[in-house]
Amino acid sequence: MSLSGSVEDLPLLEILQVVSFCQKTGHLTVRAPAGDAAVVFDSGRVVAGYAWDVAPLPQDDPAPGPARELVVRGRIAATLERLVRLREGEFAFHLSQQVPVRLAGRDLAGETLLGGINPEELMLDLAKKLDEDRRDAAAALEASFATPLAESDLELELEELALDEPAVELREAAEPPPLEGPAVLLVDDEPEVCRIVGERLRAFGFGVVVAGDLVAARAAMDRLAAQHRPFRMVADVGLPTEAGASFRGGLDVARYATGLPTPPPVLLMSETIDEKLRSRAKRAGASLIAFKPGLSKLDPLQYQADLRAFGDKLAKDLLPRLEGRRAAARPAPLRLAPQLVALRPRDDGAKAREAALQGALAELSGHPDPDMVAFLLLRTARAFFPRVVLFLVRDERLRGLAGMGPVANGTSLDLLARELQVPLGPESPFAQAVAFGRAWSGPLPADGPLRAMVDRLGSLGAVAAAVLPVRAQHETIAVVYGDAPGGAELPDLGPLVAFTEQAGRALDNALLERRTPTELAC
Repeated sequence: MSLSGSVEDLPLLEILQVVSFCQKTGHLTVRAPAGDAAVVFDSGRVVAGYAWDVAPLPQDDPAPGPARELVVRGRIAATLERLVRLREGEFAFHLSQQVPVRLAGRDLAGETLLGGINPEELMLDLAKKLDEDRRDAAAALEASFATPLAESDLELELEELALDEPAVELREAAEPPPLEGPAVLLVDDEPEVCRIVGERLRAFGFGVVVAGDLVAARAAMDRLAAQHRPFRMVADVGLPTEAGASFRGGLDVARYATGLPTPPPVLLMSETIDEKLRSRAKRAGASLIAFKPGLSKLDPLQYQADLRAFGDKLAKDLLPRLEGRRAAARPAPLRLAPQLVALRPRDDGAKAREAALQGALAELSGHPDPDMVAFLLLRTARAFFPRVVLFLVRDERLRGLAGMGPVANGTSLDLLARELQVPLGPESPFAQAVAFGRAWSGPLPADGPLRAMVDRLGSLGAVAAAVLPVRAQHETIAVVYGDAPGGAELPDLGPLVAFTEQAGRALDNALLERRTPTELAC
């Protein structure tokens, strides 16, 4: 039995399953960008393992016995978890008659587990963690593409942004946060939202006050104002009003805030946003309005991942921007940020595409966070296609996240993209890209889900299109669609396909770096 190849083609979780099932003795070596690693097997059981940055165990610490066995077992489990998350590298399994005691000059005698571990004991847990990685990656992409990417010089007076602590009795506002942290009043009647979003804000150093209804929110605002404590407020639009007549209580919260001696900047959250709500939010005194995660509520684990990503987006991006609105009597007009100007249509020439790719690759090499990976994906695709739509894979369908380019009725493609829902039919290029992780390009089909989506946008003379998968942990989590209205031919997409693969790896790496040291400690 001999196994060797690329981690991109054959995930290491599958290698562990094969070696365990065949009950083989030998060792698996892995060469990753960060360094070398190895796993040692005895009749299919894992008896030793180490990664590139794990020092050998001292021979006398701890002493041989149950304590040392527990340490070795923990190191092996952590090494396997790290290896199954790899997206790049080469591997080879070397069959042997005897269990090796030395690999690459490393003495394994002191870190070999007698009896070993049956990999099947760890498979379910490892697979669950990979699923969690994929959910977090999808949530990070969705939060990153929450901000509409405007393509004009219009000034926006109200930005539209898309975006376990014990449960508390939400009728009463929590005590004011410690003075050392900037204060945030979080107003929502969903305990899960308050718990997870509040937890993420605290992790970033904010002091969080929680209120679950209008009465508690007003009491918290009065208390903070009496203490002369500056704060920012994040409130759910869909709160019940005090009389229970409607579910637009968040607007009442915003109106009350405007009457304080020093009105706080207010961000309203809503699962749906339209022109009427934007207008009402502006009149109520809100500075920003953000898409609140909600479509994944039927999947509790995905919903939690979405809320974590939303909390991170609030802490890193939206709340700092909200603070800048504090001094204004009314929301100040916002001009496009410099990075958004870069998203305008580029010259279709090869030099422009090459420059866009080289710049994006340079930024990827700098270990960007998920927000930047998402931005680079769309910006680079825009250099290849006059019209681009990014979709997230959810519940056997594609859901639009963001878009750029012309639309038949002249509306904003970025807003229209969020209304797109595309089923993954068996004959659709979308379905093939999701199932097999392979890019597709060719003439626009005469019917099917892709054709229906283009008809919704308006073909505008486009005759060819492309679909590129974005993968995390060996599964497609998002899809980039591109076409060229006016009948223009598509350029060579090979470089863009390679960049999309690199972006997926960078997204994996960015999320891996977010994990606490104890999660990956060896």
